[in-house]
Formats: sequence, structure tokens, C-alpha cells
Amino acid sequence: MQRIMISILLWGFVSLGINAQEAADFNTINRETYRLYLTEKWDSVIIIGKQALKQEMDFYYLRMRMGIAYYSEKKYRTAARHFSTALEQNQGDPAALEYLYFSRLLSGQSEQANWTREQFKGELARKLPPLAPRFFDKLSVEYLNNKGVDDDMFEPPEEVYPLGTSGTQSTTRHFSNATFAFTNRLAPGVRLSHAFTYLSKSNHYFSNDGVTAIYMPEQQVMQYQYYISPEFTTPSGTVFKPMFHVIGTSSKVPYDIGQRFQGGPNMIALGDLNQTDFVTGLGFSKGMGKVDLHLGAYYSNLNQAQQIQNRLGIIWFPLGNLNLYAGGHMNSQYEFYPGRESVIRIIPELMFGFAIAEKMWIDINGSMGEISNYHENNGMILYNSYLEVIEKKIKLSLSIPVTERGSMVYLGGMWTSKRSDFYPSDPYMTEEFNSIYYNALSIYGGLIWRF
Repeated sequence: MQRIMISILLWGFVSLGINAQEAADFNTINRETYRLYLTEKWDSVIIIGKQALKQEMDFYYLRMRMGIAYYSEKKYRTAARHFSTALEQNQGDPAALEYLYFSRLLSGQSEQANWTREQFKGELARKLPPLAPRFFDKLSVEYLNNKGVDDDMFEPPEEVYPLGTSGTQSTTRHFSNATFAFTNRLAPGVRLSHAFTYLSKSNHYFSNDGVTAIYMPEQQVMQYQYYISPEFTTPSGTVFKPMFHVIGTSSKVPYDIGQRFQGGPNMIALGDLNQTDFVTGLGFSKGMGKVDLHLGAYYSNLNQAQQIQNRLGIIWFPLGNLNLYAGGHMNSQYEFYPGRESVIRIIPELMFGFAIAEKMWIDINGSMGEISNYHENNGMILYNSYLEVIEKKIKLSLSIPVTERGSMVYLGGMWTSKRSDFYPSDPYMTEEFNSIYYNALSIYGGLIWRF
């Protein structure tokens, strides 16, 4: 508060000289902003600078002083705008280039910062040479463990499942998955990301073909995934991210039922049901001052159905840096099954994050709706559990930087409210049937290493 009062008083004294004329002249603005710049009165530099710009008085030194003032107050996104204008007024200026580079880097716009770095010359280029292509630009590993429905809910199974209706139902007991991902830096503004995921899962599985009903208390499912996404960033900060994600699933299912020799219970033979699914699409983002715009359009074939998913969202950085953000996305999904009624879903998503003393970051996001055969993070994260729907989910993570380059360790958890539905063989039975409601909890952690 004291600093604000001093800034107001300073502006008041300056205004006495400036308001004596109808408009401040160049010499007055230049002299006062230079004096305040030398004494590091950043708030006053910004106040006078804004007044000068309103009077259509714009010049290189004014923009540099305002940019440095915002940079000193860690308002990096606003600082970058002033340094960009300074470069338009004095092309190739090394001071403006260096400040612009670090402003973009510290505001999370690393690829746009690297485009700025390509313009460095002379001593600045020797100090910060252009980044060379690198096979490993970033590497990450993650492990997740999920606890699903309680086994006690299925005792006895004949009271849980509809024995008189043919169809199937699957409910998650637990699963775990491990992910290994890395990014190649190919050229300025061009990166290629890869991710490999292995998932092992156990389900309560029920199947009724109209003659024989079978309950498997520990159905085993294995899933292998590969994700690839090239990323193209323009010097102006527009990002295009096409992607392709292929998923191979192997599930143990009954395929033959016969009578044992000399009587006894039925003999059930299990086989592997193999299925290959995919997601493809294009993500787009654009930084506009303190706001990032995100768009996405995707097509997928998951669990014998087809989906078209669209995404529109904004993320707001009110401080002009990564220490605080808030935003949301609106996701629409059109899903159609062969021979069944199509479904349209709307899924809103909110997110919020903040830093604690710039040594720890907390990220929170949540979604609600009919989340089924759904994906996030430009198609990298899938929610494709067979015959199950997530109605609500809340995710919280904590990240701690461990190197100056931005490498970090993180730990998080996700709570989900889920529903398992019976899938009848009769395509005309479209209503939710024999729904099992439960809550699930996932714990995950990992390392992101930047080279």
C-alpha cells in the first residue's frame, strides 16, 4: 500500500508539470520516465507510460522502459508486448531481443521464445546461440494406480446382474498404467512428441448370451498405446498440433462353454478378444496477451463406436506470468454406434492453478457430464473404459521444479464418480439398465526432465 501511495504522489507531482499544457511533450515524457526508470519506480513508469500512449506518444525508449518495468514486476506477458513494439521501432536491437526472449520463456511460451533466439546476433548470439536439433528435448515417466469398485458389492452376483436379459456389463476393480514419453526438437518452432503407455486392468465382468450367464470376478484386460503429435509454432505464437493415438486392447472373455466328462459343472474356455482403436485430430492454440485460446477437432473409433469431439476454451493468466491461471473448456461429443441411436454430449471443464513462492505449483481441474469414450490433452489422455461412464471428476496435482531448465517432479490424485451400465444385446433397449454407481480414486506421480 505504501508503494502505491508513493507512486500516486509521484504521478501527482509529475502531472503538475504535464497538465500545465494540453498534452505532454516528448521531452517531458522522456525525461520523467528515464528518471523513474533509473530509480526503479516501476509503477510510476507504467502510469506515465500509459498516459503517454493514450496521447499517441509512442517511441522506442518509452516502450523499453515500460517493458522493463513490467518485466521487473514479473508481468512477463505484458512486458513481451512492449518489447515487441520496441523491436518494430528499432529492428534488431539486442537489448529488446534479449528481454523479449526471457519474457516469452518465463511466461511459458518457450517455442515462441526460441524463434526470438534465432534473431540473436554478435555477442548476444555467442552468449545464447540458436538451439540445435535434439533427439531428447524433454523426457517424462509417470505411474498411475486406480482403485475402483469394492468387491463386496458383487456378493452374491446373481442378485447383482439381470439373469433374464442377454447382454454384458463390465465394472472396474482396479488398474495401473505406466507411461514413457519424450519430445524431439527438429527445427525452430517444430517439435515431435511421442508417448508409450501400458495399462493392466481387472474388471468384474458379466455376460449373458440368452442361454448361459457367466460372471468373471477378475477379468484381465491389457492395453498398449502409442501417441504421436508434431507441433508447429509460428513466430507470432500460433500453435498447430495434429495428433494420432492408436490403442491395442486384449481382454479375456469366454468363448466356449461345454459339459465336463462324467457330469460336473460347466467348463468355460477363455480366449483373448483383441481390438484396435484410434483417435486422430488437430489442436490449435494462440496466445493473445494474458489469454490463451484453445481449439480442437477430433475423430475417434473407440469400443466399437465412432466419436466426433470438439473443444473450445480459454486460459487466463491475470498476473501475466505462470504464477496464477484460471480457465475453462467446453467440449462437445457426438457418438454413434452401428445399429443404435446416436448420442450428443456436452462436457464442461474448469481449471485453476497457482504457485507458492515460485517453488511449488498447485493445479486443479474438474469436469462433469457423460464422460465415455472421451479424451483430453489433445487426445493424449483417454477415458475408454468399456461400458462405464464418468459423471464427475476432480483432479489435483502438485509440481516441484528441480532444475533451472524447468525439470520437475509431480504427484497428484483424481477422484471420479462413475457408473457401470448393462449393455443389452437388443439394440432397441436404449435406456440405462442395471446401473452400478461407485467412486474411484487414482494416485499418480512422475518426473519431467528438460535437457
